[in-house]
Amino acid sequence: MNINLSDLPEFGSFALVIYLPDPLGEFLRSLRHLLPGDENPQAHITVLPPRPLQSPVDRVSFEAQRILSGFDPFRVELSGLKSFPDTNILYLAVTGGNEELHEVHDALNRGILAHEESFDFLPHLTLSGPVAADQLGNVRAEAKKAITQYRRQMSFEANEVVALWQPLYGSWDEWNRVWAQKLGDSGSSASAGR
Repeated sequence: MNINLSDLPEFGSFALVIYLPDPLGEFLRSLRHLLPGDENPQAHITVLPPRPLQSPVDRVSFEAQRILSGFDPFRVELSGLKSFPDTNILYLAVTGGNEELHEVHDALNRGILAHEESFDFLPHLTLSGPVAADQLGNVRAEAKKAITQYRRQMSFEANEVVALWQPLYGSWDEWNRVWAQKLGDSGSSASAGR
């Protein structure tokens, strides 16, 4: 479904993510569906966590695309099965590409895109959660076994960032894809609703 930025209401929330390409993306999607916890969306790494819009979507999008055009694609490697304390959300840490993800996030989290985030930015890929404390060990073991059996690299080239928009009174899972932009591109490949 194509979304025309000028048709969107000015307010709501905005986020930027990098979706994982297949075959790694498909493997992680399948793994996420096997593990307990909230329904997980497509496997992704968040570059700019959700934030309320302070400016119209088209203006915020233009600024985000301008900033992203200054970054080249980079390699991301996932490893280190971990969980966040208190929430028991199971995730894979980003061990390669961590510095680049921080640079992109820090460049974006300024001006009209700035937002005081609830947590320090930590690049990761959510696998499952929240998990009950008494089940965390078993869920971690199940995830670790599946990851060990995966015979391919747990890395990919981050080369495209996708913008997501959520209506002001939308539910937590009501995110709409509004555009995608290749890294290192001056914006000519940015496309609404792709």
